[in-house]
Amino acid sequence: MRAQQKAGSAPPSKKELRQESLNKWQNEWEKSGTGEWTKRLIPDLRPWVSRSFGLVNFHITQFLTGHGCFGKYLWRFKKLDSPVCHDCQAPMDDPEHAFFICDRWWRRRRALEVATDIEFTPETVVNTMLESRANWDAVCGFVVEVLKTREEEERQRQRHIQQI
Repeated sequence: MRAQQKAGSAPPSKKELRQESLNKWQNEWEKSGTGEWTKRLIPDLRPWVSRSFGLVNFHITQFLTGHGCFGKYLWRFKKLDSPVCHDCQAPMDDPEHAFFICDRWWRRRRALEVATDIEFTPETVVNTMLESRANWDAVCGFVVEVLKTREEEERQRQRHIQQI
């Protein structure tokens, strides 16, 4: 509800205006028909935008949006012939598969779960990141490691294809 000034009352505070703005943004976020992966990871924007730590880098952006070195994304833009995972041959390599399912990363994922003391799922990852700087850094480290490895291997595959 809009923080309205009644006759004789004080104008809304910056805090009230910010809360109103965040509530509107959250409402639009929930109604939007796009960004389903991002909304799954960040269902409530308020804790995300209110955090006091945690820089969003290139790889975290790719993780949160699914716009990165994932078979599904590269296939969509005709950079690959299929969306299959190069690591385990799963039929759909998307961010959920890459970070939460693919067997290639199970040991590193398990180490992350031990370090953060939480089951690593799309539904828990952002809240885990927001709990502490240590958790943020642990998740970021995992995301960066996976994506840098995938990017380098994709560059090698593309170089190999060009040489043929």
